[in-house]
Amino acid sequence: MTSGSYDFTGYEVLVVGGTRGDGHTLATSFARAGASVTVTGTMMLRALYDTDLSPFDYESVNLARQDSIDHLVGMVDHLDVLVLAASCNLPFDLPPSERDFIAEAARSGLIGPTFLTTRLRLKLSQSPALGGGCVVNTGAVRAWLELSSTPEEAQAQVIESTARAGQKWAGLGVRVNSVLPAPRQVLPRQYAPDPHAVGGSRVAGGTLVRHQQQLGDAVADAALFLASSSAARITGQTLRLG
Repeated sequence: MTSGSYDFTGYEVLVVGGTRGDGHTLATSFARAGASVTVTGTMMLRALYDTDLSPFDYESVNLARQDSIDHLVGMVDHLDVLVLAASCNLPFDLPPSERDFIAEAARSGLIGPTFLTTRLRLKLSQSPALGGGCVVNTGAVRAWLELSSTPEEAQAQVIESTARAGQKWAGLGVRVNSVLPAPRQVLPRQYAPDPHAVGGSRVAGGTLVRHQQQLGDAVADAALFLASSSAARITGQTLRLG
């Protein structure tokens, strides 16, 4: 990791889905760089996780429920960086009709990462950080769109929505960027086995490409860069990791 290359002292960072996997790597990287980090998970208690969450504050949230998202938003006082790293893990026995409803609601921004980001935009706009508050989407956001799209279609949709949000929210002083690994040719996450074992002018739109071997560390490295003062003029960009 390169967290030592950045100084996020005084920053308040929320990593949604930061209890395990890449989300935990991201949260740990921000904490090591001096940020005060809050992670979210779906379980009520942090003690139920087998990962070390002691460096972080913890909040429970279910991104498939508006009331749960509203509760989380109410718990957030100040926010500089929002990292979206919570995949959509639906129950195996969920009826098809309910699964389709969740997929459409997520796509419409009525639940899921988009809804949470929209609810937090004003708090992000109050950040005194150079470049303003920052949203970093990860491949987990794509997983929500994969409920009703192919991985390639979902990838394109995230890139397009990132560029659009980057332009739209620039007036609020909020930057929006994404870090996306190449789409994996597997079934949507909720069906697949869990692989976890462990102000100024801005540039808006477009795609950057980068190749890394250690994907989890590469995502963290890219996210820290996009949230840092070095990227204060960057918004609407998608950094692709191959």
